[in-house]
Amino acid sequence: MWRFTEEEWDLTVGVNLKGYFAMIKHAVPHLVQQDTSVIINTSSGSGFGHPSHCAYSAAKEGVIGLTRTAARELGRFGVRCNAIRPRAVGASTAEYAIRTARWTDLMAITMAPRGGAAPTPDDTDEAYAPRKIAPMVVWLCTDAARHVTGRTFHISGDIVSRLSEPQREVAVYQDGGLTLDALDAFSGRHLTEDLANDYLLEDRPDLQVFEP
Repeated sequence: MWRFTEEEWDLTVGVNLKGYFAMIKHAVPHLVQQDTSVIINTSSGSGFGHPSHCAYSAAKEGVIGLTRTAARELGRFGVRCNAIRPRAVGASTAEYAIRTARWTDLMAITMAPRGGAAPTPDDTDEAYAPRKIAPMVVWLCTDAARHVTGRTFHISGDIVSRLSEPQREVAVYQDGGLTLDALDAFSGRHLTEDLANDYLLEDRPDLQVFEP
């Protein structure tokens, strides 16, 4: 993050978020003239948090918010909008691995399920072939999926997953609002007692060296 320039940020967000808005903006007047229309946005698992490319991660998660908004705003006109988070292996995968080699360990540790072991995926062309993504995209455009909108699907090799939508996990209440003292009291008993900081990486001092 501290090395990322504003120019790099603007270019990445312009392509990977603004580009989606620009396309939808100009397509909507045509889409609403049809009995039913479908928009499929392409997000990424990078949106969950991706060390080495903060702008791409932020832009791709922004696509999810844009998708939900389009579904809510355009649904009354028969327009559905969903998003996919595809995982595929191709020529760019090897190039990316070279460019981000210094981040390999940090990505493997911090992008694993919270508190879990780093995954060791079978990153082969066949296991995550791009052709395995297309059927879900096409299906979302068919009448069989007329009831599906504003949702996100993760496509990874032979697995298609519907991802959960944000919802309240835990809530605390105090009449008149919560003070700092009340938050201190609540946090240990209710609000955050089940949480842990998985990103200190105290067992990896080699990754705790800051390089300006």
